[in-house]
Amino acid sequence: MRPLTAKEAETALAFKLTHWRSGCQVHENRSLCEGNVQAAHLIPKQALRRRGLHEYVWDPRNGIGACERAHRRSDSGLERFPVGVIPESAWEFARELGLEWYLEKLYGQRRAA
Repeated sequence: MRPLTAKEAETALAFKLTHWRSGCQVHENRSLCEGNVQAAHLIPKQALRRRGLHEYVWDPRNGIGACERAHRRSDSGLERFPVGVIPESAWEFARELGLEWYLEKLYGQRRAA
């Protein structure tokens, strides 16, 4: 994979800082958290890149703060984030890109508001 450009590095840092500051948004009970908070992509970076959506990889709407354990387990498919913690901004992001189905595939169907 090629190195990030200066602009990409800047937007990647902004993405990470935004979600680090939010804390773990996955666990209501913080005693379930393990490790440091990380910025997790909801639609994986690779999925966006494969679709030619490189400019959207670091869009903060496609992220959530997650402890290391929750992030690792979701990325590996062992235990995806609960659909109820996926922020509305992520659904709007996915809808704009025609990828709402991708969020539903990974995390489940949204419940009607």
